[in-house]
Amino acid sequence: MIDVLAPAAVPRDIGVFEFLFGAEYWTGEGGILTSLWDTVTLSAAVVLAASLIAVPLALILAHHGKGELTVTWGVTASRAVPTFAIAGLLVPISLRNGWGFEPWPIFIALLLLALPPIYLNTYTAVREVDPGAVDAARAMGFSERNVLFRVEMALATAVIFTGIRVAAVTVVATEPIRAFLGGDGIGRYVRDGLGQNNDNLLLAGAILVAALAGLTGLVFSAAQRFALPPGVRRLAARPNR
Repeated sequence: MIDVLAPAAVPRDIGVFEFLFGAEYWTGEGGILTSLWDTVTLSAAVVLAASLIAVPLALILAHHGKGELTVTWGVTASRAVPTFAIAGLLVPISLRNGWGFEPWPIFIALLLLALPPIYLNTYTAVREVDPGAVDAARAMGFSERNVLFRVEMALATAVIFTGIRVAAVTVVATEPIRAFLGGDGIGRYVRDGLGQNNDNLLLAGAILVAALAGLTGLVFSAAQRFALPPGVRRLAARPNR
């Protein structure tokens, strides 16, 4: 664990380009690659957990047309409280139980941030599937399970994946607040830049955060194309007439 007030492992007079393109700052135990990996692993764990919670819940409720107001209100209510405030409130609880500054406070705070876009996109996508396709599947003898997974979920995959992509980018862009709660990750450069009154280090940290968030969006956009079922992919590729 990195102490919040610890000095950065880079010179105070470092230039932005010198830092970002200096090989010596990328490798080693405290290098940029280590910090990036720290951020990526935590963010990936958060998005995976949010997807495993929100997608099945939204699929089932949307299929049966139940719980729309209650669950939607509960999920979106998490947006009302800032992520940093949630994490800050959880830190004393975590310390009191001997769990340390991280990762649980920031993990839970980011999880609450990731749930709404995934849940809402999934629920909306399933509810807006063409009723004709659903009725046709039932007329062909499909079970409700097959209707849900082979028809509704298949046709809603693109929108569901969009929700996951939005959540992933948001989590990656927000994760750097972890550095202000005793953690590490690429947010440490923003924290240390502020602590040292070093504008160059602060800017370099901001560039790293923005670059990682942008790369995350590109990766998920590319993965979305391969996640679509073959039939849906063929339909999407057809020119509009």
